[in-house]
Amino acid sequence: MTRPTEMNRIARHRATPMADAHRVARRPAGLRALAVLASMLAAALAGCASPTPTFYTLSDAPGATGVTGVGTATGGSGASGARTTAAAAPATPYAIEVSPVAVPEQVDRPQIVITRGGGRVDILEASRWSAPLKTELTSTISRDLTQRLGAMDVYGLPRADGLTVYRVSTSVQRFESVPGEQAALTAVWSVRRVPGDLVLTCRFAGTEPASGGVSEVVAAQRRLVDRLAEGIGRAIATSAQGSAGSPPRCQD
Repeated sequence: MTRPTEMNRIARHRATPMADAHRVARRPAGLRALAVLASMLAAALAGCASPTPTFYTLSDAPGATGVTGVGTATGGSGASGARTTAAAAPATPYAIEVSPVAVPEQVDRPQIVITRGGGRVDILEASRWSAPLKTELTSTISRDLTQRLGAMDVYGLPRADGLTVYRVSTSVQRFESVPGEQAALTAVWSVRRVPGDLVLTCRFAGTEPASGGVSEVVAAQRRLVDRLAEGIGRAIATSAQGSAGSPPRCQD
């Protein structure tokens, strides 16, 4: 007669193949569920991915504004671009030194910052400058002055003894962009002649209409920077003429 314990052991042994088959049958279903979950997670992450940003520049080079992609943006991409333009300028009896432009911390970021009503601002992740804003401004002013004056920008470079240099410093106090309305720029700038004791400090404040979106606001800011550089260039040109009766003055 078979003992109960032995019968239980035999019963468990006989039940094992069925239990194993049940586990084998369940395992693929679990893997399929994990695969479906992974696919759903990947789709969700893809849906949350940020769109490719559009890069803008303050350069007036044809087709430069609104260029998509970092590598394809032309002009305003940094100090090197400004120095290259300056090197190609015709020789003059003097040179210029355009120091890096100071900008407010609120707009000193890669993203374009636009102003809304009620003191609200939007930081546009999908609309960015092709270079830091201070570099965009410095390069644009340098390029404008070299083209207007025909003088080289020798900032950070050794220069010959006796060469007259006009040092340009600019501090932006307001850089405001309001799509559909206007762009505003306020800056204090100074020109110092070296050697010599001539120092001229002036203030620029201007607005330009911007009836459309981001592209139109960037174009309006570019016009403002052009007006700013025009005033700086006029002061340098007046001083370089050497007319004692017509010293450079601040002009509106």
